Amino acid sequence: MSKAEIQTTGFFTEREFTCWRERDYKNFYPCQVSKQEGNYVSLSLGDMSYRFDDTIAEDIARCILDADLVTAGKLYGYIPKPAMRESAFDSWYKMNSSGVWNYFGEGEFSYYRSGGVIIFMERVTDEDDTAEIMGIYTIDDVGIKLVLESSSYSFSKLDAVWLSNALMEALGEEPLDFLKTSTM
Repeated sequence: MSKAEIQTTGFFTEREFTCWRERDYKNFYPCQVSKQEGNYVSLSLGDMSYRFDDTIAEDIARCILDADLVTAGKLYGYIPKPAMRESAFDSWYKMNSSGVWNYFGEGEFSYYRSGGVIIFMERVTDEDDTAEIMGIYTIDDVGIKLVLESSSYSFSKLDAVWLSNALMEALGEEPLDFLKTSTM
């Protein structure tokens, strides 16, 4: 399916992410968020593709923004506490040995592979389900990490806000943060 077809039948946006751990080398990877008909949101990071049930996509967006708020707090000397909400992710804050607060959001989801795409369906409730832990974390040097299946993606605060907003917009919702996230 071409980008033009995706844009006319649903939602599509893309951005080059700065690979946060290798930012000194100016390494980038593509990120695409799209939604066609159905109850799933597609996310491509580099050469991997994922699909999420709508509720999982929203929880990922909200957890990424929560992690981003913690990274902002590190820069300004406070930790904002996000509003309590029901989520498929368990989230918590923990201070490391250097006195720096970090954010952790984790959930265990059933998934399957179909044609090179990893599809996450719902939170695991049955021990017989094929399960994978998905996680969203802060990185000590003020970045965000998203762990999906066996892959890990690190990116900047601006990329985190963009991704959170793109996921919400794919769901037809308002962005969670209006911070300008255009490429500088």
